[in-house]
Amino acid sequence: NAEYGEFTATMFTQLLTTAATALLLLGGHTQAANIYTAFLAAGNSTTGISWGTLVVAVLSSNYNVMGLVCDDHMTNDTADFLCRAAGFEDGHELWGRNGVNFTEHRISIETFVNVYGGRFALDDLRCPPGARKLEDCQHRAVGSSDCNYAEGVVLKCKAKDDDLDSTSVLLFQGNGTRSSNGTVVLYGRRRMGLLGAEGVDDTTAEVLCREAGFRYLVSYNATKYVSSRARDKLSCDTIQTQNVSVILQDLHCPTNSTALGNCSATPARGDWDIDNALWLSCTNDRGPEWVLTNLTLAHNVAGHHERRDLETGNDYGTVLVSIKNTFTGEERTGLTPYTTSAYTRSSMCYIMGNSNKYPQPQRTGEIDDIYNLKVSCGYIVANEMRYVLSYLWCPGYYQKLSTCEFRVAHEGYSAGNDNAMWLAC
Repeated sequence: NAEYGEFTATMFTQLLTTAATALLLLGGHTQAANIYTAFLAAGNSTTGISWGTLVVAVLSSNYNVMGLVCDDHMTNDTADFLCRAAGFEDGHELWGRNGVNFTEHRISIETFVNVYGGRFALDDLRCPPGARKLEDCQHRAVGSSDCNYAEGVVLKCKAKDDDLDSTSVLLFQGNGTRSSNGTVVLYGRRRMGLLGAEGVDDTTAEVLCREAGFRYLVSYNATKYVSSRARDKLSCDTIQTQNVSVILQDLHCPTNSTALGNCSATPARGDWDIDNALWLSCTNDRGPEWVLTNLTLAHNVAGHHERRDLETGNDYGTVLVSIKNTFTGEERTGLTPYTTSAYTRSSMCYIMGNSNKYPQPQRTGEIDDIYNLKVSCGYIVANEMRYVLSYLWCPGYYQKLSTCEFRVAHEGYSAGNDNAMWLAC
């Protein structure tokens, strides 16, 4: 079982630093200087990527500094060394500088000044082929430089899918509370960030749940479809203040995959929208789990209470909801309470094939039985119809059934038959 606890901003920063760390005092002897941390950044300090401005933290016997690397005397061998320092063992694909055509793959000058103090950690760096440690290379004194922002090294490093072997999966809510459901955060040796939801299927989501320490998958979605009010996902403030970004996309796990190492993914594009990051709900309890299967509008002629008398499929009537237990196979159909949510009412009609954005809602009790426009009181009583949901909410206009949140009504629940939802689409 996963241990829950508060994942503070400080811990986020520590994870970010640890995940970027790639070269830690390699070799068993004292070094005059070494690269403690190296990572690539772009935009306003987005990290966890394979293409961006290089940022290094260099420790020396008399001076420690975090900053950029100047491109003076830059070579392919030096670029390979720097990519390895950032955790990309296969070296570089291409290199350049902040001042040359890398708008989407470089930090802004504001970030250079405000986050990194306008500093260069290394200048005149020259590394031989196969260099593994900073002491293998020549360079100016640590922190000494005559370079400007435009001369900061930009690297595109060769990223490999098999890094998934060493990647952990964590689920976080709110300001960093670890839970069994939340935004998916990937934590590897050199990076920490979010996972794009696009392309994730049931098998992949099940593997992610197991990697997060849970036995069963409940549901998954893009975070934009998860209500912020319930605090079931990582807050926007936390994502912004900790500079968390989407680092992987197109994750796919073949059938019968048992671990993340069996899966493949690609590094995320620099413009990936964090609203499309993956949200996941998992559990260790294989108890009753329910899914929405259908919504329909129903009515009957008052005084006619046989099941065959119930008419469905029209664009008006009492809203009936169907749910199914994914473990036991049990199915239920019944009422759902009246809702004031315009999003939910629009989505109800959309789910039933009607695109009316602003349908006419009423409580069933406000419709007289004599007009035969609803499920009548007599039908409800004769057929022992019950509420199957105590809550239903859809996160926007024209939503699919799978994106809506709901709570199954517990035994004995009733909002009152007159308060059942009625809708004219």
